[in-house]
Amino acid sequence: MDKEKWENFKDLKPIEQRSKPTFKYPDGEILNGIIIDEIRVDSQIIDENTTGKTYCNLVQKIKLEDERFIFRFCYYYINFDNETPRWIFGQYALALLEKKYKELINKMKEKGWI
Repeated sequence: MDKEKWENFKDLKPIEQRSKPTFKYPDGEILNGIIIDEIRVDSQIIDENTTGKTYCNLVQKIKLEDERFIFRFCYYYINFDNETPRWIFGQYALALLEKKYKELINKMKEKGWI
């Protein structure tokens, strides 16, 4: 990646300045949430089709308006080949209730994946 481009680029907006997450379900239910915290890892090249892009992979802990917690696995990316590069939210993100997340982790452990 061109370090000169990166040096002049801003980081992600702080959580408080981002749009609040909204979850729309097939039955029409809409739940809003608040990002409580997030963890992040950055990667530059995933495969040959991502050259020129930088990815920011996140897991966010979100509190829903009904007081439940979910974890959202999502990403932002910058395409430095664009005329005006900026962080873009990946619109497809996995969101799991805390209980279901723990269930998946336990099953991954049982299989020896982690």
